[in-house]
Amino acid sequence: MSNVICTKSRAYEEEMRRLYSEFSQMKHRVMLDALNVWHPATDVCETEDEYIITCEIAGVRKEDVVIQMGDDVITIAGVRKEKRPVHKAVFHNLEINYGPFERNIHIPRRFVGAKPRARFKEGILTVRLSFVSPETIGIIEVGIE
Repeated sequence: MSNVICTKSRAYEEEMRRLYSEFSQMKHRVMLDALNVWHPATDVCETEDEYIITCEIAGVRKEDVVIQMGDDVITIAGVRKEKRPVHKAVFHNLEINYGPFERNIHIPRRFVGAKPRARFKEGILTVRLSFVSPETIGIIEVGIE
């Protein structure tokens, strides 16, 4: 019985190595780039007259953040630039995400067409949508205070 388990385990390991090898040699870099996008922690809250999105993006400059609103989705995207030591270093733990990030948040119908307001302070981005009569829907660039 132990030989059967060993054989299955070995076959599983070989298959995983093969898959990893194929994946790391992919020719379609677009697919790999999409896998490198991280998603910051985000809270979404709705009150009677406001929709509030709070996004944790510490270490990101506000110039490196883009907020777009279109149809019923608001997109928060940007880049956190890597700040690792240049000289040789041994890392014992790597948990901070670097590189491009993106978050797509669906907006309830009653907030579609609202003019978003954004504020970025101490690594927290807050986007607020106030309820208003829907206007023409399109892509809107949102400035950050």
